[in-house]
Amino acid sequence: MGMTDVLAQTVAPIARGRPAGGTIGALLLATLAVFDAAAFQSSQQRDGVTLAYHDPSGALAAPMRTRIIDTFFAAYVRERADFHPAAPAQVRIVIDPGYDGIAFVGEGAGAATITLNPAWLDKHPDDVDLVTHEAMHIVQGYPEYANERVPGWLVEGIADYARDRYGRENAAAGWALPTVVKEGQRVDTGYRVTGAFLKWSEARYPGLVKSLDGALREGRYTPALWQTRTGVALPALWAAYVQAR
Repeated sequence: MGMTDVLAQTVAPIARGRPAGGTIGALLLATLAVFDAAAFQSSQQRDGVTLAYHDPSGALAAPMRTRIIDTFFAAYVRERADFHPAAPAQVRIVIDPGYDGIAFVGEGAGAATITLNPAWLDKHPDDVDLVTHEAMHIVQGYPEYANERVPGWLVEGIADYARDRYGRENAAAGWALPTVVKEGQRVDTGYRVTGAFLKWSEARYPGLVKSLDGALREGRYTPALWQTRTGVALPALWAAYVQAR
């Protein structure tokens, strides 16, 4: 049953209960027409991935909608292939004006759903690669979060590493991984700070980020993994990075 059908069933009894041409029924029908025209949803499939896009209030205009969808496919298909081919093949993007953050991926039943705040995109129209970051969280799909086996700083660092690697419009958005280490920043600062460290480390130890990602997903991550993969303990590796920057 389509959205129009559901709302029409609500409007019809009210309209039938009034004389022909009743103002309440006419007003509701007019409201229905406007609402139905604004709402947008679609389903697209590319390279074995299906995306269901839902914008119940029509908050994003068609050009932005197209950029969001194209950015998602450009990033997620490659992230999935490179890091976790068994990641969900069916993903949802929901545009929610009631959400006052920027973007997030849910947990449990929502672990393959990206929710976006259209107000943020209205103010930052070139920040479409926030979808690239969130798509990587779906690829990660770690069974736990923010504990010793799955530290949050590393989760977000990998997602920003992926945004740098797979993003299409980062430069236009003024987004980049930092090239210097500022006072007070640490390896566990997370996000771009950790992402830049991961990019530097990956260039010296190819395959490191994929190893970390796999260990996090399988619940076998420990700080000792850094030394196993690089021959250098994490604190010493970070110190070398700071000295290089």
